[in-house]
Amino acid sequence: MSKIVFSIFIDIPENRLDNPGWFKDGVQMMTDKSIKTKEALLKNYDKLVLRQSQYAQDIGADYYLYEKAEYEKFAKHFEQNFPEVSYYDIVNFYKHYIMRELAREYDQICYIDFDVVPNTKDCIFEAHDMHKFGCANSNDLAGWGKTVNPKHYNTCIRNPSTKYWNAHAMLLDTGYEPDNNVFNTGIMVASKWLIEKLDYFVDFKNNIDLMTQLKTEKDSMYPQNIQRVFGYDNESMFSYLIHSKNIPVEFLNGPWHYIVDERISNKNAVDPSAKMYHCINKKMEWFL
Repeated sequence: MSKIVFSIFIDIPENRLDNPGWFKDGVQMMTDKSIKTKEALLKNYDKLVLRQSQYAQDIGADYYLYEKAEYEKFAKHFEQNFPEVSYYDIVNFYKHYIMRELAREYDQICYIDFDVVPNTKDCIFEAHDMHKFGCANSNDLAGWGKTVNPKHYNTCIRNPSTKYWNAHAMLLDTGYEPDNNVFNTGIMVASKWLIEKLDYFVDFKNNIDLMTQLKTEKDSMYPQNIQRVFGYDNESMFSYLIHSKNIPVEFLNGPWHYIVDERISNKNAVDPSAKMYHCINKKMEWFL
């Protein structure tokens, strides 16, 4: 079995960074989250490449880091054809494009975000059922947004609750059961045939048009506080495709996708036996 681990690093220009701010009294707040992410990734670039490539070597897989040179043609196509999609979201759609391209050459493909730090020599392909698409869910984080009074729904475009409702609307509008799993695509592992079955971009324009319709339609069944944060993120699209195409999934939650976010205040609170640290808080230096 030929296998590869890959990641993506695109140094987004400051003037193209998005604002994933929450809402207060109907006004979106400004946040420096995107610039801090950019700075942290640049600071830890060399060590992240070394750790990720060493992990691939340890499990007998190829490793490749896709950067701006390969990305520019893809981004140009997006900007010409889908100007409504943010630069940040284009970068995240790019990983699905690369997965589909790599499935032409490799039998097993693993994607890891550039802020993921491997902490094991165990093989992710051997640890999971390759008859299923491996990806973590964020259902616990989305729970709040399913029950909160809509007038208090003040969260941002990247919140798992927002992605739940975005995929919910897409599924309902196209005749599917709308309840869905919210995915974190920061780590994905799959066989080539499942990636081919998912075929992320086969109906992409129609799916983007659907997202636009749901975001802009008047008299939406969704409260305005929820509809205003509908967008064009890769995870809402991924959930829609997984459910509408009935793709079998194995959740990677736990040690293989250990979330390190703002709920963890220091390194000592982290499980040292975790196999993949996904540093949402961008504290990669804790593990490098």
